[in-house]
Amino acid sequence: MAKGKFNKVFDVAQNLYFFVISLFNKLVRQVHFLDPRDNTKQRIISALVMIPFALYAIFYSKNLFLLLAIAIAILMTCEWLDMIKNMQDQKKWRIIGFFYILIPIYAVIKIRFYDVDVLFWMFSVIWATDIFAFFAGKALGGAKLAPTISPNKTWSGLAGGVIASALIGLLSSFMFTGGVVFFVFVSIVLSLIEQVSDLLESKFKRIFGVKDSGTIIPGHGGVLDRLDGLMLVAPAVLFFITVFSSKFGG
Repeated sequence: MAKGKFNKVFDVAQNLYFFVISLFNKLVRQVHFLDPRDNTKQRIISALVMIPFALYAIFYSKNLFLLLAIAIAILMTCEWLDMIKNMQDQKKWRIIGFFYILIPIYAVIKIRFYDVDVLFWMFSVIWATDIFAFFAGKALGGAKLAPTISPNKTWSGLAGGVIASALIGLLSSFMFTGGVVFFVFVSIVLSLIEQVSDLLESKFKRIFGVKDSGTIIPGHGGVLDRLDGLMLVAPAVLFFITVFSSKFGG
């Protein structure tokens, strides 16, 4: 990455960091009561450990990123095989799992080698959607989004995730040539896809009769639980950079 472009990305990332922290603190103050059994603290600690590590791999080491992608694919496969072990049609679910895991992992690797800034933007949308959907839902409550699939998700949470992703799109537009309108719109679309992807993972777990895909990540469950939003978002981003490649120049 050229020095000037790196400085621009760093400035955007720094502004985004302080904005996210500020909005995050406001939302947390609105959550007046958390169930003692809630795993919010564990989720925050896990995120604080994982995100810096992920950012280092994204920006500074293609080899580490590739190694992580392979390791994650292996862990996802193990979790999937464990979840389907009691299902009758094993062959069908293995084929579904093969493509369910392979396509997003392939897409993420392609995006990383295409442009690290695009990958950073994609993960920023996913993280912002997850964080603000979670805390907006906690703070505001309201009607359930899909009670038969994921009882804890609310329409207010969906709105919080969409608003946060729109702001990510606004800030990220300065990194590329596509303009504010394009990146705000696409970031909102990706936020909606992320939340559908999250629900899809929940639907699978309902079918398989399991609460979590695994226990490897404190507060989150398994790798599939933590990266559920990525499963549909990564292929969508690969589609966007393929069809609208001129919008992603820096």
